[in-house]
Amino acid sequence: MDWSQPTLAGVAMAATAVAGGAPLFSEGLRVLRLRRSLSRLSERSLRDLPDGFTHVKGRVALESPMFAPLSGKPCAGFLLEVGTAERGRVAVIAERRSFRLVSEGVVARIAGDRGHWQLGPGTARLITHDEAMSERMTQLIERSPEAAWLRRSGSALAVIERVLAAGAECHVVGSAHVARPLVAAIEIEQLRTGTDDAPVVTRTVDLLGGSRAASAIEPDLWIDEGGSLEYLHVSDTAPARLAELQPAWKLIGLGLGPILSLTGLLYLANAADRLRSIAPF
Repeated sequence: MDWSQPTLAGVAMAATAVAGGAPLFSEGLRVLRLRRSLSRLSERSLRDLPDGFTHVKGRVALESPMFAPLSGKPCAGFLLEVGTAERGRVAVIAERRSFRLVSEGVVARIAGDRGHWQLGPGTARLITHDEAMSERMTQLIERSPEAAWLRRSGSALAVIERVLAAGAECHVVGSAHVARPLVAAIEIEQLRTGTDDAPVVTRTVDLLGGSRAASAIEPDLWIDEGGSLEYLHVSDTAPARLAELQPAWKLIGLGLGPILSLTGLLYLANAADRLRSIAPF
């Protein structure tokens, strides 16, 4: 950019740099904190009711019925890898739901419809071009433009199913809360009207209208991708080296973000000075 002669295009670019610098820095800072937190993370027991960023394990319990398309197993979710022998994997079709994690009598609800799932391979199948597929499998294939194109082109589909089955051991890394997410508890105080020393009477009510005493069927813990780290990992084996799997290139934003914002601000300030110097008033 020519600093001596600011232009409208230069001003637009500078404004874009100012606006884009902050998200770059924020994402870089998030990844840095996430890598540090993952490197220090150790497994906790659900019985401890951990609060904050944590790693727990337990057995999968379903909240609603779902069945894997190839094996027919009841599951909390599945990943369907679709490809061909020549091209390899070209698409991953996922269907995931929230589920419950049970261990030592403690129940945690996992926001499984979000986050990253890592599952071992299960049932594999080769679907030839002239083989009829079930309505369910057809719907799944049509979700992916790449998989649908392979099917219509007459290619044999190599399908691998990865399933988080009911009753399977499951590891979860995410943000744990002992209060229901998005539903805070508020305290209503009964004000004193006299001069006695009676204590203030308080009661806790749920913003959804329920009471904690009536929530016996609710889980003891909620785990999701909330919090500043915005991370949820679900796997059927003990996770390893999660910190190293985070994209290190995003750390560039820690330096690039402030540089972009500062450069844009300086250009805009220079343009404002030039405009005042030539203004007739």
